Amino acid sequence: MANHEFKWKHFAPEIILWCLRWYGSTPMSYANISDMLAERGISVDRSTIYRWFIEYSPSLRKKLRHYQFIKTDSSWQLDETYVKVKGKWFYLYRAIDKQGNTLDFYFSKKRNNYSAYQFLKRCLKCYVLDKQPKTLNTDKHASYAHAIALLKKRGLLRKDVKHRQVKFLNNGIESLRMLNKGQFDFWLRHDERQTLVRERSAFMNHLFNIDGILQ
Repeated sequence: MANHEFKWKHFAPEIILWCLRWYGSTPMSYANISDMLAERGISVDRSTIYRWFIEYSPSLRKKLRHYQFIKTDSSWQLDETYVKVKGKWFYLYRAIDKQGNTLDFYFSKKRNNYSAYQFLKRCLKCYVLDKQPKTLNTDKHASYAHAIALLKKRGLLRKDVKHRQVKFLNNGIESLRMLNKGQFDFWLRHDERQTLVRERSAFMNHLFNIDGILQ
């Protein structure tokens, strides 16, 4: 099926999505992905793969959110790490539940009260008050306490939530790793071990209305 998102691309959509999935869900570099394609007789420069990842990652995130289950969990963990995007450093805020499932993430140029507030507000928007977590675990950066207090004041966060501060807290992962963790396996046709990688590839391609997958 034709897809306008891949119009004017020199490579088939299934090749682009194959690169996106393997780079986003494994420790491999752009060069590693380029070498894997070369073994299959496909010549793609590492810089091209980088541009694909920057272009299609936001779209994939939006598509996956339609398939993500919203469930109640009594405790969330919030943290942030420093990552480089297009040669510039950003803070990546992340939230996971007790089972290790990724809830949401947020990029920011700064680590401050505004960023923490916007991140937590974004995480909470899918939950009514009585379905929100009872405990929020964060590191000891003051911005989280400020965000929690402001959200309570504005009626966006339950009043009885407990804020547990831990000096070192570093968990969470991005959208493609959510797919690799099995958080969307409910939607697969088969989830046996021997077919799991192929089925996850097919599901990701389905999000973009692409029928084939790269072997």
